[in-house]
Amino acid sequence: MEPRLILKTHTESLRPGNYSVLIAKCTSPDRSAYPETVEKSLTQFFPSKKGKEVSSIAKYTVLSATSKNRGFGFLLDNMIWSWKGYVINTVLHFLNKKENNDFPAFAELTNIEKICYLRFFLETEGAIILKLAERFCRTGELSYQYLKDDIQNIFKEIYQEYIDIAPDFRVRSRIKETFGGMKLKRPYDESTLAHKIKPHIQALADLGILSVEKTDVGYTFDPVSVGASSSFSIIHSRLKNIQNMEHMFCNHDYFPLIAELYGLVPIHYSEKHSDLLRETISYGYSVMRNSVTLMADMDALIEWNCIKMLSKHNVIVERRHVEDFFARIRKEHPSNIKYHVDGKGRIAYLVFTEPI
Repeated sequence: MEPRLILKTHTESLRPGNYSVLIAKCTSPDRSAYPETVEKSLTQFFPSKKGKEVSSIAKYTVLSATSKNRGFGFLLDNMIWSWKGYVINTVLHFLNKKENNDFPAFAELTNIEKICYLRFFLETEGAIILKLAERFCRTGELSYQYLKDDIQNIFKEIYQEYIDIAPDFRVRSRIKETFGGMKLKRPYDESTLAHKIKPHIQALADLGILSVEKTDVGYTFDPVSVGASSSFSIIHSRLKNIQNMEHMFCNHDYFPLIAELYGLVPIHYSEKHSDLLRETISYGYSVMRNSVTLMADMDALIEWNCIKMLSKHNVIVERRHVEDFFARIRKEHPSNIKYHVDGKGRIAYLVFTEPI
């Protein structure tokens, strides 16, 4: 158990469009690279920014794209795609965005991209998202000045709640060690506060969860209206607290919340949707499979199906639905599907020997 919060950030660095460029233009599924090389490549896609600022944005985008410092894990440490990177690549391929060299095309998110990235943001940044929603529901306001005064308390609350629900001494000690390192840096220097607040806000604005308005006294942040409710009230009412959020997300219960936040009224998967699922699996496999081994990552394939079925067909697909579909193919046509294990002996990859 790790707090769902990225601490090491920089203004502009958590914007979803950055990661799309990173996957589409600066990294690959099988060619490793040094992080510095990838950072340099990424800077070329920020034409409106210069010098040190753009270098810092690229550096922190690459850092947060790995699993270091509780990042998203889109990339492995050697800069090749993780299974999450494959999902993003498949979404971009589906939208015919991969060949585009215009950064604004990546920065402007379509519905399927918002669903894809919100899924990963909830997994990695769920705690800070919940706390922002909680603050708004409690006070009725959320401004840059308010967050400047309160951001350290928000971080402290997050870590204290994780310490309280830690399942054993070892996990509790690890969280305390991280939080202890934070306290050594307190109070935060005024010059660093923007980098601890704005990245999270900018990402949520890009995802359509909140709006940003500049006023005479600074910036204010408002949740987006969803019917008679608002995005923050939905998040707060569904997640409730850190413990409940952990229970939901550990059970992969992301998509009902995502659907509600985007005003969707989806139906749950049933047998009548099997042809749509087959088509979605087939497309995902054609994009994801390795050109030599023909293997595709099962986690990536399952996640792609959940994202695409919700965004394009308004159907909630659970992980078990896709796994059951694979099992049925294996039962009816055992020679048409082959499973492969990872280094831990877990079934992690599959190969379709015949079109499904």
